[in-house]
Amino acid sequence: MTTIYDLIGSEGVDDIVTRFYDLMDLEPQYAELRAVHGDTLDYARDRLFKFLSGWLGGPPLYEEAHGHPRLRQRHMPFAVDMQTRNQWIACFAQALSELEIRRDVAEAVLVRLFALGDWMRNQDEPDYPPPQPPMAGAPGARLPELAAVLKAYGVAGFFDAAV
Repeated sequence: MTTIYDLIGSEGVDDIVTRFYDLMDLEPQYAELRAVHGDTLDYARDRLFKFLSGWLGGPPLYEEAHGHPRLRQRHMPFAVDMQTRNQWIACFAQALSELEIRRDVAEAVLVRLFALGDWMRNQDEPDYPPPQPPMAGAPGARLPELAAVLKAYGVAGFFDAAV
């Protein structure tokens, strides 16, 4: 079975991570997201590269270096609310779009990242339902919500039929 990692390789993962964090530094619409990352992004870049490598079907670099990701636990020290989640997924989508990652590949990544990002939410926001574990439902069930978030951030070209 071909994985996303097989399609984009280590260099593709590195390109995505690099562009994601560059956009976070450059784009004002991701300012709140950038603010939670501290002075330098080097630590985050390294960890995200390692995590995505394994998560996309490549070598389990993160687990080899740090053990199980325990993502929700590791994000608890940071206030992750709906706005943080939305900026995070929009920044990823913009990076994938600018890198011209194949649309079917990018959409497969985004729909799963959206579920993962939602699970990281840890703030009580009465206007929003509580986060659900990434595998709580079919990944495509939330396509309209994901498409609306991307549209709100001006990221076009993904999930057009869902809007």
